[in-house]
Amino acid sequence: MLGNTANQAAGGFQPGVPLHLQVQRALGLHQQGQLDAAENLYAAILARHARQVECLHYLGVIKYQKGRHQEAVDLIKKAINLDKNNPEAHSNLGLALHGNGRHQLALDSYARALALNPRHPDALNNRGNVHRDLNRLEEALSDYDAALALRPRFALALAARADVLNRLGRTQDALAAIDRALALQATPELHNARGTVLQTLQRRDDALLCFEEALRCDPTHLTAWNHKAGALYLMGRRDEALAALEQAASLAPQAPDIRLKQAVVRLHIIRPAGHDLAAERDTFARDLDAFDTWLAQQKVANPLAVVGGCHPFYLSYHEQNNRALLAQYGAMCARLMGQWASQRGLPAPAPAARARKAGTPVRVGVVSAHVVEHPVWRAIVRGWFSELDRERFELHVYYLGSKEDGETAYARSRATTMQQGTRSEAEWARLIAGANLDVLIYPELGMDAMAPRLAALRLAPRQLATWGHPETTGLPTIDAYLSAAGLEAEDAQEHYAEQLVRLPNLGCHYEPPQVEAQHVDLAALGVRPGVPLFVCPGSPFKYAPEYDHVLVDIARRSGPCQFLFFANPQASDLTDLLRARVAHAFRQAGLAPEQYLVSTPWQPPARFYSILRQADVFLDTIGFSGFNTAMQAVDCALPIVTVEGRFMRGRFGSAILRRMGLDHLVQPDSTGYADLACRLAADAALRDTVRDAIVSRRDVLYCDAAPIRELERYLEQAATA
Repeated sequence: MLGNTANQAAGGFQPGVPLHLQVQRALGLHQQGQLDAAENLYAAILARHARQVECLHYLGVIKYQKGRHQEAVDLIKKAINLDKNNPEAHSNLGLALHGNGRHQLALDSYARALALNPRHPDALNNRGNVHRDLNRLEEALSDYDAALALRPRFALALAARADVLNRLGRTQDALAAIDRALALQATPELHNARGTVLQTLQRRDDALLCFEEALRCDPTHLTAWNHKAGALYLMGRRDEALAALEQAASLAPQAPDIRLKQAVVRLHIIRPAGHDLAAERDTFARDLDAFDTWLAQQKVANPLAVVGGCHPFYLSYHEQNNRALLAQYGAMCARLMGQWASQRGLPAPAPAARARKAGTPVRVGVVSAHVVEHPVWRAIVRGWFSELDRERFELHVYYLGSKEDGETAYARSRATTMQQGTRSEAEWARLIAGANLDVLIYPELGMDAMAPRLAALRLAPRQLATWGHPETTGLPTIDAYLSAAGLEAEDAQEHYAEQLVRLPNLGCHYEPPQVEAQHVDLAALGVRPGVPLFVCPGSPFKYAPEYDHVLVDIARRSGPCQFLFFANPQASDLTDLLRARVAHAFRQAGLAPEQYLVSTPWQPPARFYSILRQADVFLDTIGFSGFNTAMQAVDCALPIVTVEGRFMRGRFGSAILRRMGLDHLVQPDSTGYADLACRLAADAALRDTVRDAIVSRRDVLYCDAAPIRELERYLEQAATA
């Protein structure tokens, strides 16, 4: 019974005590953080006094605090119906609506709160949070500034403002703002915000200390646990990341983004020696299946927390067919984004084909976060802009990024229209869907958060992806995958959930690089003169442990030699892990790693070219080849050693060599790879012969019109299909 002694001790209703004292007691329990006791007492009071406004209101707040957003909305609305002039209730209703993913209704609630009390810092801060989620960053910044003008030590607003500055690219301003705020008060929100900015600056060790400090202040800070897990994962500390996610899951067991991350983070970025890849993939498959089953039974308030925020990107670095796994993941994303679009009243899916007048241009949309100097732009996209027939095709660009350079200006000069700037997912979706496109192309999916969210929607009659990230998207909303005859094996359709389109040759119109080498003193990098130099240019996660023995074999057979790796500043911890793993393989073979392995920081193109021109052999990464680096090696006439992989991502180097007619340099396996590397290192005359052949034949790689002409034919066909 509600009135018994045990319930009284737990915060239950006390018969005979005046109502206003019961309400005060419930509010006191709430303020002390005793949510269960306060919830029980609010409910007990409402069982006797169903129209008690404060209890309706604050019981709704507790439901919000516990993540039960719809219950919160229903209760706070009842309170507002009884007292429409309470700005606090309107502000808290906005919180519950925001938590339920109903952004516009939340903004309406904050507007009503601010109309009743224009000097309401909580309502201003919370409205800023909605604008931030909608990617309306300038509006969010204005709200945070207004909130801080009223409450200068408002930690939540200070932290959120710094996040917006960071997302606007004003990273140093964000860091300075947080440091000023921390000098005033040290709160978990501010420590967490500082860690987020430091992550952007690639200072992961410092970021990790900030997340840990936030958790020391508040061990229940869900976001800090989440961010700590992300930092640890990107540092290659997978097991610690999983432990942090376990803590996050204990705080929010129904949070879908945490559950998905627990599955994805099981995939190592740098796999250790002797690692059981099959077991890891089996575990991931089971976890993904369990998550998919669980998700189908949930009503996810914010699908954007799931889609795009945690992509199983590192699956691609397994030399395995990922079609089934990514198709399951893609179907899940499309289902969630379909629900999201329906909730927001977005346009219905585009028809199978647009009614287009004969003789009018095909309207082609391009959605990319990299309309700047970038490998994806350089290798694939730029040729569309320079070579597609502008009488027959319109190019409408949706640039999701914020950086600009000469290539951005070039794209703008060649495009029919170009849209860019900070927009929410809903705003981008409406803009693209309303453009009446015939074909929509995503050059890269999996490399940022926004593009996968849009790609999981049907915004044009025909939607395509291509090899900016060389892997099937798995999305049922992507109809075809633009690849190349030279990049694919005969059975390659089995690797794609989409229809595979094989454009001729390398599938792209690639312009010869215009790089003037800037001399690099190799000795200053730790390279010994007079010994063969093998360049190893791949990102650290491209090096699979099953091929470490190949480097050991080359070193053992070549004698004194050196392997030059490049430490990406965005992945220095991963480079250290790779170096330690390879060094261990050398030591196990009785070789001193310090005599063979050299690392240098990532080099700008002019310095990289100087290194390539002084090196002896370019060692392509086995299993996940590098297109742009191989083309740079060709431009420097550096002999390339590569294995022709099973999947497109492992065939860039071999495709380039075969296109030049240098098939005899393409190796079928790691044994042949090591043999050729050793022969080239030992035989200067052979290296010179290969260099001469590359120089005489490389023009065939450049400015190839055949892929563009076939792309034009395909686009016109797709526009009428």
